[in-house]
Amino acid sequence: MSTMSQRSHLTDSEAWRVVGRLEGGQTQAEIAQAIGVSQSVISRIWNRFLETGNAGRRPGQGRRRATTPNEDRYLVLTARRHRNINATLLQQHLRLATGTRISTQTVRNQLHGVGLYARQPDGMC
Repeated sequence: MSTMSQRSHLTDSEAWRVVGRLEGGQTQAEIAQAIGVSQSVISRIWNRFLETGNAGRRPGQGRRRATTPNEDRYLVLTARRHRNINATLLQQHLRLATGTRISTQTVRNQLHGVGLYARQPDGMC
């Protein structure tokens, strides 16, 4: 029975340390035991480095984000400064400031994530 760690993956900085140790002459088995992962993890990092020149993880799958973290902050700050503004106006502010086109639902989702709620236009509940 193996006593290896149950982490899902190493961070990018840890992966680069693994590459450095391998280039320094340590064996994959020694490194795996020292950091508490299986030897196959070390092998995959090394193969990725040899093929691509990069030890970091590849981007995950899934839908790409509609906004950048800076645009998210802009939406939140604008919503806090203008408490009576609705999602449509926030969407227009963002488009004028950054050129990014997003839906009003995306605006609402971003605000909900930080505990804010865009004001609903009159007549909607």
